[in-house]
Amino acid sequence: MQFRYKKDFLKRFDRLCADDKKLVVAADKEICRYYLSHEAPYGLRIKKLYAGSKDKVIEARVSDKLRIVWLDSEGLVSFSILGSHDEVKNFLKNL
Repeated sequence: MQFRYKKDFLKRFDRLCADDKKLVVAADKEICRYYLSHEAPYGLRIKKLYAGSKDKVIEARVSDKLRIVWLDSEGLVSFSILGSHDEVKNFLKNL
C-alpha cells in the first residue's frame, strides 16, 4: 500500500496551529495503521462518501472543525484535502 499527500493537503497542513497539527498527525498514523493491519481505529470517525468502480472517497473527522478526505484506489491512498465541512463539501462538488 502506498500513501501520497497532495500539494493542497500539505499547504493546508502547514497553515494549521500546533495543536491541530498534532491531531492530524495522530489521525494520519491511525489511517495508515488501518490500511496496513486492517484493524479499525477506535475514535476516528471514518465515513465512506463515495464508492465507484475503482475508487473510494473517504472522510475522517479529526475534530469538530477539521476533516481529512482521501481517495482509496487499488493499492494507492491519496490524501487530497484537509479542511472544514464546507471546504470538503466544495471539494466533493468539483470531483
